[in-house]
Amino acid sequence: MKQKTHSWIALRALKLIEDSRKVPKLSELLFYYLADVWEGAWIPDNLIVDMAYGHTYKMDSDAQITGIKLAGQDWFRVSHRQLHAELVGRRLCLDYIQDSPEFQKPYRAHPKYGGHLPNRVIALSHTIGDMLKLGDFPLSFYAQAKRKKGYKVKDASGVDLSAEPIKNLSLSPNFSARQVALMFFILSHYICDAHMPLHCDLRDSAQPPCGRRIPKTLHPSIEKQWEVWFPSEEQFAVHVRQKKSLDDAVLDLPRGSLIKIDTDPSFQLDTRIRKIKHDEWQEMVYITRVAYALSRKWIAKPYQTAQEMITDTSEDEFVRISNFIFHDAVESVARIWYAAWQRFRD
Repeated sequence: MKQKTHSWIALRALKLIEDSRKVPKLSELLFYYLADVWEGAWIPDNLIVDMAYGHTYKMDSDAQITGIKLAGQDWFRVSHRQLHAELVGRRLCLDYIQDSPEFQKPYRAHPKYGGHLPNRVIALSHTIGDMLKLGDFPLSFYAQAKRKKGYKVKDASGVDLSAEPIKNLSLSPNFSARQVALMFFILSHYICDAHMPLHCDLRDSAQPPCGRRIPKTLHPSIEKQWEVWFPSEEQFAVHVRQKKSLDDAVLDLPRGSLIKIDTDPSFQLDTRIRKIKHDEWQEMVYITRVAYALSRKWIAKPYQTAQEMITDTSEDEFVRISNFIFHDAVESVARIWYAAWQRFRD
């Protein structure tokens, strides 16, 4: 996914968090830094630059390619029913692949060339809680569900430190609220990438021993097609160049956009923000397993470009599955943001 896609999904996840009314303080924190979503959600590609390993979890069912004996390894065989039971909420991508033959096979990420996207997500999620604990005074207390009774910190001379500006404290914590907000946006990038099917399909890899089995032009052409459906950079500069609400920002799509999350009930988002059943690592492994199976069904042939896919199937099919992906990505970002915040708050 490219910059406009990542930015819009992060903003739409924030709107979902706000619509849920479950964590108003998280919404408030991120509202202050809406204009940072454009750069923040793109930091993993622009500054961290760990695309080759941090953004992927590429899988295969061919034992010769993975280098591991898969036959009889039930650990690597996860049924559609199991995924449906472990992934809370309605997952449109999972619904789409219900009849996928991949569920009859054991498949796993390549141990060397698959990438470590789930590790990245759980590490960043825990880091957010750490940053809140070490944040600008008294950010960590503000973020708590309930302020601790009788909270007062005084130095040896009796001065109430809670009334002092941060620059006057002898030991100033390291992280600002803006840095915490940026970490939420960075985290959303990796969660989104897990929903891009080719990030999870080892066919789209030039690494040995498999070799590339899908033309390298296909992946970027799909993402280029998606980009035209989302607003320009100008539209993401909320509170800087654009004086508009978050609702207006995410709904103000370019003319002809085929994003249907807010216009078609089939793609309606769930405002309940369900808690994930497991930790973020396991959640992401399940999400990438779904993305892999979706890739094998949706991209059954080694197409050169998205346009070639559309010609061979239909534009309606391309649009429908793309909206499945965006729906699931938005809800997943909201759930994992919620998990990161709840871990700290609790």
